[in-house]
Amino acid sequence: MNASIRLLPAGHMSTNLNNVKSKSVKNQYGVLVADDTEADRFLLRKAVANTASLQIIAEVQDGTGVVAYLRGKGEFGDRQRFPIPDLLLLDLNMPRMDGFKVLEWLRTQHFNDLTVVVLTGSLHPEDLKRALDLGAHRYQVKPRSAEDRDVLILALEQYLHGVSTPAHFAASKPSRSVVNS
Repeated sequence: MNASIRLLPAGHMSTNLNNVKSKSVKNQYGVLVADDTEADRFLLRKAVANTASLQIIAEVQDGTGVVAYLRGKGEFGDRQRFPIPDLLLLDLNMPRMDGFKVLEWLRTQHFNDLTVVVLTGSLHPEDLKRALDLGAHRYQVKPRSAEDRDVLILALEQYLHGVSTPAHFAASKPSRSVVNS
């Protein structure tokens, strides 16, 4: 089945419609941030702090940290302190184990209520296609401004609450198209 996927400018998202699932609405959603750049993690912390129902439950610097966290290994063994997240914000370019390897690993696991959003600096259409093909629910180019970052995090919060649907994330500016085979 061919579907059109649009590479969207910062502030807009592309959604993998094959991975859209209905979730139970909750009051709080735990967020795991996986990014090797401290500045990006800091900016995400600030944006998430402005939401009513998102809470960062952990931050890791690479894919091995994501796997350790989700497996409950090592320092993440206490599920009371380190619960399974509802949302994974996943950078693609990280040391030791990149975001693509994490997505490949996640395909072999059963985290049914985990929403995976690739949050990356990559504008490469093949990265978008590969990430969505590997099961990411959304692909987002990292916002450059605080306002765009706040809009992104608010949109993700609304998405988790079931307030918005993929149709609400249509690009307002022309963007390059990528064909998903």
